[in-house]
Amino acid sequence: MARRKKADTAWEQPAVPPPPLFTGQKEKDFVKQVNDELIERVIGQQIAYFSIDIDRSPFHPIYGEAIQKTFLPPIRVYALIKWEGQTNLFSEGIGIDKATSIEIHFHKRRLTEDQVLYVREGDFVLYGDRYYEIVSTAEPKQLFGQAESKFEIVAKCMRAREGTFNPQFTAGTVPQRKEYTTSATPNGGGNGIVRPNGGGGSAVGAGTFTTLTVNSNSTLNGAVTLGSSVFFKATLVSNNYTVLPSDYIIGVNTTSNPVTITLPAVSSTNSGRTLIIKDEAGYASTNPIYLSGSGSDTIDGDSSLIIDSDHIAVAIYCTSTGWHII
Repeated sequence: MARRKKADTAWEQPAVPPPPLFTGQKEKDFVKQVNDELIERVIGQQIAYFSIDIDRSPFHPIYGEAIQKTFLPPIRVYALIKWEGQTNLFSEGIGIDKATSIEIHFHKRRLTEDQVLYVREGDFVLYGDRYYEIVSTAEPKQLFGQAESKFEIVAKCMRAREGTFNPQFTAGTVPQRKEYTTSATPNGGGNGIVRPNGGGGSAVGAGTFTTLTVNSNSTLNGAVTLGSSVFFKATLVSNNYTVLPSDYIIGVNTTSNPVTITLPAVSSTNSGRTLIIKDEAGYASTNPIYLSGSGSDTIDGDSSLIIDSDHIAVAIYCTSTGWHII
């Protein structure tokens, strides 16, 4: 009987590693899709998640804590929630202290990849009509035992005491993800989420915040305070132009030719609408800019207004009687 040589039975490193068993990227994506469907359409529950705004909260450089915290607008999140009940604690000389807690099981990939959301201690959640603070987090489950493929985040949450966290917002307008580029467009231009502080922050720590959906021709009653910059739509034109419902600032380039700007009809424009028209190129003295009312509409009693000085800007507003120069 012939014996095999040692070289025939020796193990050698393969040139190409074998494919992973059951846990390739396609399998991981399939597990994610199944979890998404189950949590969001079958067995999951809805919460509003309030993240701490790291950039706008004055954290102590040594202790890493902030007395006044600023929170981002809430994000709608679907998760599995376990009610842990109420605990009664008795303190000598003080009395009974009642505390309630919940345990939230988040789908990690859904949050971090789709909603750009990261669960951290100190964040708050709204579950039902009560606010809870996240006091601890853990990632106990791995996908098929792979340490690099953790797919669950478990957050232990304690109910916040009255007055600790009391933001105000309309429940039906909680966005499903962070949309830092979304803005409100009035007068038929669409819907949007109003966000102060340049798209993402709100001074909840120092007061209250309202997440507001603005639809076409909406009216805000009362004072509105914005914590940072305000951005308006600016349009540059070089030929005759009819003002659109979404326009606010109109820059005009008359380098090659005069330009006529036709204003919206007063009958179809909300009272108080304001427009700014600017000679942006600085050639109005050579090629003037003509503002023309629609039909019989007037601008301070005249049918038109001429801008014939370089770099001049004119602001006008609308009432039931016509357009007026500010």
